[in-house]
Amino acid sequence: MEETNYYIKVGQIIKDLRLKKNMSRKQLADGICSVSYISRIENGRRCPTSVILRQLTTKLGISNEDLFRLIESPSAMHVQELINQLFLYIERHDFKNIYSLIDKEEKKLHVKSIHDIQLIKFLKCISKTILYEDYKSGIDQIKNILKLTYIEGSNPCGTEFSIMFMYGYFLLLDNQKEEAYNYLKNLKKYCNTIDFFYTRQIIPRFYVFLVLACLDTSNLDECFEYLDFSIDYSKKYNKLSVLPELYFLKSELYYRLKKEEEFKILYNKALTLYELTKHSDDEYFHTFVKNRLIKLKNELNT
Repeated sequence: MEETNYYIKVGQIIKDLRLKKNMSRKQLADGICSVSYISRIENGRRCPTSVILRQLTTKLGISNEDLFRLIESPSAMHVQELINQLFLYIERHDFKNIYSLIDKEEKKLHVKSIHDIQLIKFLKCISKTILYEDYKSGIDQIKNILKLTYIEGSNPCGTEFSIMFMYGYFLLLDNQKEEAYNYLKNLKKYCNTIDFFYTRQIIPRFYVFLVLACLDTSNLDECFEYLDFSIDYSKKYNKLSVLPELYFLKSELYYRLKKEEEFKILYNKALTLYELTKHSDDEYFHTFVKNRLIKLKNELNT
């Protein structure tokens, strides 16, 4: 690729991403560089340094690796838009739309990046496994999806980390409680090693699954640390849709500790937060709470 063409392509993609976010040049430049510097980049007259490029891409919601994929393949932009839509559905627990959208689009997609292929396969696997409740098949599929990129013993990237903790969650759903607890707890060490996530919701979602595993294996003492951290994290990064689950799990923890007053306070807080943050088509939380209460009742009666 000629250097001048590279400058032009980088600038055009940065401009396109900025406009998609309804962001002005001044807003993009704020805290990073001058507005004139952004103008020169977008006009193909200046190539940003690696440090500035990373800051710009982070602000635009993609990684440097995503940017280079867009440079190499124009169709990568459509793939990126599809992935963004899929993550919106993920945050809404809309597994039916995830599955139908991938099923509709995957045959006509021209996906060149192994990372994008992995991510799309992963999201389809999640939706199919949850919809059909076929956790054993999901466990097998997800292991193979992880193998597409992950080198054993290395620190995972954001997508690989998500695949790993969903594997742990499927173990839990398959009633392999101790295996799920040990596996998920071992993943906690990676939370501070990952530079980029498609969405900040990944971290509190991981902690939801880890706390579930702790509760289901009676490792209650650990839960306070995990819940307090993930609640603070969700507030800090404005990932409020996870908060109802976290507060409900905290209420369940207090119930298990026979502190009924604290249980009632946190349970009501969880319901209130859900009403404030819910999507009109999202029944996931009610199903989640109902299933946890049934499980709790059955455990306490045995």
